Amino acid sequence: MDSRLKDLAGRLDASLIARREFLRNAALVTGGTAAGLKALEGMARAQSPTKLRVWLFKSFVTAGNDVLEKQVQAWAAERKVQVEFDWATFGDREQKFVAAIEAGNPPDIAEMNYQGPYRYKAALRDVTKLAKDLAATRGGLLPYAERNVSINGQYFGVARLAFPGGLFVRKDLLDAKGVSLPKLYDPDVVEMAKKCQDPSKDIWGLGQTLNRCDDGNGFMQNILWDYGGSVWDKDGKPALATTFLKQNLAALQFSVDTIQKHKIQPPGVMSWNDASNNEAYLAGKLVSTNNGASLYYAMVAKKHPLAEKTQVILNAGGPAGSFGGAGAYNWGIFQKTKHTELCEDLVRWVEDEKRFEEYMKVSVGQAGPVYKSRADNPYWKSDPNFQGMLQNLLRGVWVGYPGPYTSAAVEVQAQYILCDMAGRVVVAGLSPEAALKEAHARVEEIYKIRRG
Repeated sequence: MDSRLKDLAGRLDASLIARREFLRNAALVTGGTAAGLKALEGMARAQSPTKLRVWLFKSFVTAGNDVLEKQVQAWAAERKVQVEFDWATFGDREQKFVAAIEAGNPPDIAEMNYQGPYRYKAALRDVTKLAKDLAATRGGLLPYAERNVSINGQYFGVARLAFPGGLFVRKDLLDAKGVSLPKLYDPDVVEMAKKCQDPSKDIWGLGQTLNRCDDGNGFMQNILWDYGGSVWDKDGKPALATTFLKQNLAALQFSVDTIQKHKIQPPGVMSWNDASNNEAYLAGKLVSTNNGASLYYAMVAKKHPLAEKTQVILNAGGPAGSFGGAGAYNWGIFQKTKHTELCEDLVRWVEDEKRFEEYMKVSVGQAGPVYKSRADNPYWKSDPNFQGMLQNLLRGVWVGYPGPYTSAAVEVQAQYILCDMAGRVVVAGLSPEAALKEAHARVEEIYKIRRG
């Protein structure tokens, strides 16, 4: 059978073209004979449904997960496509991508975090036209989001959302002790924690693991910036133990001091994962914690009594200011897919503004804007705690700051080097100087391999 006819039949079966367009184009191919058209229609009807492998991210915001799955299922039903779902979590997301790509068996389309476009570029399709089309009708991409998905003018991801957050504070405990909201980690957070905690009742001033997980990763990156340091210099070269040695050493020392010197963190905090501080806060065991909006979702969705006692504020800062990393989750379409048009159609479907708003409203702050028009949505003024989250996101900087956003910078984050550095001090007993030097050597190795 002519490959052109098979393609037409497949597109009709997937509802990518109308029956009239199918008949018109089929007639051109077959010469317009009734027998030929009848055979083509029969072939289109008899074709097995197209199967699409879709990987989604299972966040702690379960209502958002449910809405997204429902929307994809609705799209699949309308397009007569069978969807094979697979869900990844914070703990196994990157390992699954790496394993699938190395095995030559990636999904057709996947929801990736900010690391995806740079880390998996070689396996991804260029989605520049689709990304630009969506951005143009939504006021353009916010700068941090554009930086995440665009590489030298080419787009390898279609931005979807960001996970905003902030410093979650038990305002009722602060008021009881006459303590003001903190602006700096040292001395404000330290003093707040010491005055408000009560270890005898298992209530601790700060819950912030330095362990290798997304929470630890984000905090360690932010604290370096807060102290005027960074992994990278302005030219994008390794600077952990060179250009910013003094600043980074001070930041690392403060981080481990929260556990070893100030003793404002719970016992066992270095064994925590991304869910641990959520659980500890909801159990009433923390005065404060850095977290994403998922923690607030858990309180609001379950009508938890701490929801009304919690204030989400701007990230605490250091001598150089208050910093936070901003990264966009995005849709990646893989080169090996045979269904590029379907994948693009799915992206357009779920990113329709009415559908995205449905997702945003059930997510309780989790669906941070990547497009300028979404940042102006009145939703972000519907809860005072949303403003702190939103401003943290809009003020956010990129991985690699103050240098460029690079694949090397992404890889350093993906390998949890900064968390490992802190762990080598707290758990292994290295001096901060030795741990910093060790981490710097790992950064240099990555830089040599993934420069640019």
